[in-house]
Amino acid sequence: MISKKKLNILLVIPRYETYGDRGHYVMPLGILYVSSYLKHSQKANVLTINLNHKEGDEEDILSTIIHQSDIDIFAIGGLSGEYIDISRMVNLARRIKPSIKIIVGGGIMTADPEVTMQALPEVDYGVIGEGEITIVELVNALTKNQSVSYIKGVIFKEEGKLVRTPQRKEIVNLDELPFPDYEGFDYGTYLNENPDISDDGIKYSQVSVIGGRSCKYNCTFCFHPSGTTYRQRSLDSIFLEIDYLVSHYSISYIALREELFATDNKRVEDFCKRIEPYDFIWSIQLRIDSINQELVNLLKNTKCRYVFVGVESASNEVLRSMRKGINLAQIEKALNMLNEANLNSRSGVIFGDSAETFDTAIFSLEWFKKNRSCYRMFVDMIIAFPGSALYKRACQNGVISDPVQFLKDGCPIVNVSKMNTSEFLQLVRLIEDINQRHYKIADYSELEVVKSLH
Repeated sequence: MISKKKLNILLVIPRYETYGDRGHYVMPLGILYVSSYLKHSQKANVLTINLNHKEGDEEDILSTIIHQSDIDIFAIGGLSGEYIDISRMVNLARRIKPSIKIIVGGGIMTADPEVTMQALPEVDYGVIGEGEITIVELVNALTKNQSVSYIKGVIFKEEGKLVRTPQRKEIVNLDELPFPDYEGFDYGTYLNENPDISDDGIKYSQVSVIGGRSCKYNCTFCFHPSGTTYRQRSLDSIFLEIDYLVSHYSISYIALREELFATDNKRVEDFCKRIEPYDFIWSIQLRIDSINQELVNLLKNTKCRYVFVGVESASNEVLRSMRKGINLAQIEKALNMLNEANLNSRSGVIFGDSAETFDTAIFSLEWFKKNRSCYRMFVDMIIAFPGSALYKRACQNGVISDPVQFLKDGCPIVNVSKMNTSEFLQLVRLIEDINQRHYKIADYSELEVVKSLH
């Protein structure tokens, strides 16, 4: 690489084709955090682009900015399910400028780094885990033409082989991180073009604020790219960001993206008092076993629009297998408390866990049909996303025989349950009929389904 005082790095949000209709997507805040941290470090000249809000051919747009700005590093991130979009961007960057260094981070790289590097052969460096500190150290090393082998949390190629460095420790104090780089990725345009539409047709300008990272629980279908230790931001930090957003954008709805919002009721009480003067509605995420009458009373009569909770199954056997740590009696008690307080709960039932039989699936499906109108629930099929316990079992037992191809195929639904192929496909069709859409499922024409993954 040509030695420069500062390298020019381009951070890209792809034009999402993964999610169907163009223009409808959830802003990926991870790359916004990385961009902001990198800009604050002043280790590189940082350029950003969100292709969802740029008209014209993707290659033409990227070619112009890469050549005119003499881009040295192309960086992108995302989730495993976004492989198609990420791969398209990586290949374009390599074609436009063969000498460019390509970095990929986010959940797709963290979940299964070796597999992702094989599925994205044009990538030079993968960032594993939280990316803020790692990318600054990586860019600094590239600027000085130094080895990156001492940098924790990266994977790279050396003499035709993949080299993975030791895991980086998680960022302890989240308050030290600068706010996401909203302006760098056309956030105002995003809010205008991606309204949240309520059941009664009202459009809301929805903003997401991340109040914490990771989760201390280990549900089998989950994977946490930000690490295994749950950390929360202080309310002071959260409200400073909220004030920033309110002063810069037209906000009518804030979604608190924090899986364990109610770690203690005192924090919830303080939050409710501090957010009461603001002229917008908000939503939170709760675990079923954190819901109690005191908590419900705190949330009652606030501007809390939705309470998102994880139900997942009506079968206690399946819930145990999922490592949810809850049972059906707790679920019904919690949902009833929310309902009686006129708090709009949103939850879902997902099918296909490794303990799922056709009988347990039908039991949960009937429970869903009975309660869907009062509890506002959806149904879905479990996906064995890379990094999750289900994925690891499926790979170990040959249900996912080729992890690289599985990623390239967009992580299709595979049968990790106790159902035979006929029962599994029958269940998929039932869920498809409810959701009025088709699922991408693996080809079972010649696959002998593993009966149990325990």
